[in-house]
Amino acid sequence: MMQPGDEHAQSAQWLMASAFQGVLSTHSAEHPGYPFGSVVPYMLDRGGVPVFLLSHLSQHTRNLDADGRCGLTMLEAGAGDIQKLSRLSAIGDIVRMDANPDVERYFDYFPQARVYHEQLGFRFFRFEPIRFHWNAGFATARWFAAGRVIRARPFDVDVEANILAHMNRDHAGTLRNYLRRVTEADTDAPAVMIGIDSAGIDLRVGEDIYRVLLPREIETVDAARAVLIEMAADHPTAAE
Repeated sequence: MMQPGDEHAQSAQWLMASAFQGVLSTHSAEHPGYPFGSVVPYMLDRGGVPVFLLSHLSQHTRNLDADGRCGLTMLEAGAGDIQKLSRLSAIGDIVRMDANPDVERYFDYFPQARVYHEQLGFRFFRFEPIRFHWNAGFATARWFAAGRVIRARPFDVDVEANILAHMNRDHAGTLRNYLRRVTEADTDAPAVMIGIDSAGIDLRVGEDIYRVLLPREIETVDAARAVLIEMAADHPTAAE
């Protein structure tokens, strides 16, 4: 049975998974007592929380080194009245990340960032949310405990890598048709599948990232295969 507000919690989770950037607010070390906001890209790690690659020279990293408490604000993309767009704010703590499989996955999402890490000394950090505040318009504002919004990825590193490799190697046309579900942008650049979880797939075209909703949630490889075939069948021209 769904709890009150579950549909908003699911929407909040989707926004966090699909924004790929947000405003990171830290405690200013240079001006104590004042917040400092900066725009940062992120991707979700296997536990379902944001991972950042930050310069050790940046103001926000200096602030975090002094005080790891911070906030992250994510906004739905769109035009018109910004007050009608969904937004999600999280408060939590930053933790320095050592080398792990999620570090390499970050470069699937942001390949241009590899040089920042390997040559310029940028460091990886994991954001550990405590609470989320969701607002999608009039009378929708509410707080959620972290567990109501965070969703761990259903597949381990090797299983997900195998799914992505198969789709990118054998179904390039199908990926282009998945992309048409979320954008009308016309480009010759290939669509690369860079992530799959229980609710959606992530596609990268050049430096742009798109999230595509699955028709139903999945938790197993068989369920993933069935859903991807079903989505391809919706577009007969995708047959390869």
